[in-house]
Amino acid sequence: MPETSRRRRVAMLCAGAAAAVAVAVPAVTAYAAGGAAPAKPGASISTHPAKGSKPATPQVSVTPYTPPNVPNGVTPTAATTITPSAHFSVQVDRTGKKPMDATWPSASEVFTLAELRQVLPELTAVKATQCRQGTLPGGGSTKKSTECTLALTITGEPDDDRSQLMINIRGFGLPQQIGKQWSADLVAAQRRSSIRPGLYTFFANNSLGVAAAYTDGTTTKVLLQHGDVAGEIWFSGIGFTTLSSDYLESRKLYRTAIVPALVQLLGAKFTDTEKAAA
Repeated sequence: MPETSRRRRVAMLCAGAAAAVAVAVPAVTAYAAGGAAPAKPGASISTHPAKGSKPATPQVSVTPYTPPNVPNGVTPTAATTITPSAHFSVQVDRTGKKPMDATWPSASEVFTLAELRQVLPELTAVKATQCRQGTLPGGGSTKKSTECTLALTITGEPDDDRSQLMINIRGFGLPQQIGKQWSADLVAAQRRSSIRPGLYTFFANNSLGVAAAYTDGTTTKVLLQHGDVAGEIWFSGIGFTTLSSDYLESRKLYRTAIVPALVQLLGAKFTDTEKAAA
């Protein structure tokens, strides 16, 4: 091949290579603009995570629940402040799929002897009986005791008619999950109260250190919410007929003195909660 033709062919090959490089550059630049560092010359770009690294967990925001306001909500002004013996450190799953019930309190430990004696000075013993575990309202299950009867020994009460507190943990979870059921139950309770108004007391929201609470005179329902965690606990008082010399006055004292104090205690015990797990 003549020298002139050979030089012309080499020049054409070099120009073609340069054009190929120029086409490849914009693709790398666009990828870098999406958040990746520019690739080094000769380096390959991998879409797989580095060895030993964990894939990023998508973050799910936790939305607080605001309970409906109740008309003529009562704000107790003289509820006894009970010093808690311990706190509930409950944790929940951000996705709402795992109960994480290992962090829940047991129904047997919701109220302790030391706590109850602060409103029942004649109380000498508390014994948890008839504890049950298993299915939760709305589905799911737990190995923790969600129902227990606390048999109380109060000086002056006959042995065959002892006062009792029946505890029912309805569940813990994300605020919107727990709140949905609370809203539905509240509507039903308000409908019943219109038929028998003398039995129900609806406490003003946040008035006792809890998100909401109401009672039908026997069963008290308490909505707890702190940070990313919400829960619902019910308790029923059976007996309590010797708080004064008069039966009706004793039951009134239970509703107006014992109930608000125990509601406020639940709020105080629930303040030590953890954030939802990723």
